Amino acid sequence: MRTEVASRLTMSRATVSARHDASSNELHSWVWVFPARDGTFRVSTVEIPKNLVDDECFAEEDLSRDHIATVRELSAVDEVVRNLGVDPNSLDAPWKNDFPL
Repeated sequence: MRTEVASRLTMSRATVSARHDASSNELHSWVWVFPARDGTFRVSTVEIPKNLVDDECFAEEDLSRDHIATVRELSAVDEVVRNLGVDPNSLDAPWKNDFPL
């Protein structure tokens, strides 16, 4: 994980994300890492139908979220993300990979 991403998670306590291979050609998919209040990091995948993202018209119920893991260490975040087939160095601020917040 890049230093600025680690700082975003630990110092700013802000979410990071990266593009992920979707389960269908009809979907956009991301891995996201959320720093929880208890000091852990939650790793999840999020999928949204492409047509809704492209039209910028979707709601919470349109999202498909899968909680993958909750970990205590940044190195464990790297391992979980790598196991999902995503390079931990591709994690970044959500707006840099079109993650819909």
